[in-house]
Amino acid sequence: MSNMEEMNDAHMKKPGGFVFRLVALVVVVACLALFPFVITNRFYISLLNEMMIYGLLAMSLDVLLGYTGLLSFMHNAYLGIGAYIVGLFLIHIAPSSIWLALLVGVVGTTVIAVPVGWVQVRTGGLAFALLTLAFGMMFFTVAWKWYDLTGGDDGLMGVPQPDVQLGGWVLGNSGDPTVMYFLTLAVLLICLVVTWRIIHSPFGSVLEAIRENEDRAAFVGINVRKYKLLGWTFACMLASISGGLYILYRGYIGPTSMHAFAGAAVLMMVLLGGMGTLWGPIVGAGIFILMQDYISTMTEHWELFVGLVVILLVLFMPRGFVGLSDLFRFRKE
Repeated sequence: MSNMEEMNDAHMKKPGGFVFRLVALVVVVACLALFPFVITNRFYISLLNEMMIYGLLAMSLDVLLGYTGLLSFMHNAYLGIGAYIVGLFLIHIAPSSIWLALLVGVVGTTVIAVPVGWVQVRTGGLAFALLTLAFGMMFFTVAWKWYDLTGGDDGLMGVPQPDVQLGGWVLGNSGDPTVMYFLTLAVLLICLVVTWRIIHSPFGSVLEAIRENEDRAAFVGINVRKYKLLGWTFACMLASISGGLYILYRGYIGPTSMHAFAGAAVLMMVLLGGMGTLWGPIVGAGIFILMQDYISTMTEHWELFVGLVVILLVLFMPRGFVGLSDLFRFRKE
């Protein structure tokens, strides 16, 4: 473990550090909950909703990259798979069952991800990363060419927008941006808490041991392939949840969301926010989407400028925006 990681762990174990992070989380959640009441413009509500959806996707990639040490170039493919499954379920089977649709999306994505992961975890390092790219491009091609099922390059359209019900109470319609905003916020918080608990369990410690030294982990008796597969599966399940939220929010899913460029964007979100933190990639997703939205209004070549900004941030802030807290703490000390 590096000196920086040791200092971060020591800081987390301090009661003051934990209380500060808890208070900060409560403040952020309160601000997010109040946002639609203060800013009633639907554009900004939808924009923040998109940030949270991609924040969940980036967090799922962080489970792989930041905690297990596995690089996936096209983790966005599993957002797309989850979205297509949810959309097809709502169109052809149960147009009013939002919770069942999300559950089917997670289960369906898991069924696809497990055999793919079984193949990938038998390799490691660059080979693993290249396999994620190969499988991702295969899924993208299927979505692009299978017109009868996915709509091809036109995408899957005409997805129903069911009511959001809880215990018999109708909370609103998913076609309402404000209703979808609160649904996304609630699901994101639940996923964040569950993921944090898993990462800080013995299972998470095993994943970190594999990340630090795979050979040593295998030497002490850890079934490395098994835990890699479990970590991969959990990350894909989180990605599928973000996919379900995405198609409910957009009412549409197209193959471009599964393209390699979109996969690179998710990876940049993780790097921007900071790996191995869970909340860092959520912040990184918000920053990336905000930059993309702002710069695209100024020039059609926004990818060039976003790329330059990301390069500068990675060069001068290698730990992402989470490194700012370390900088302030070290100055204080």
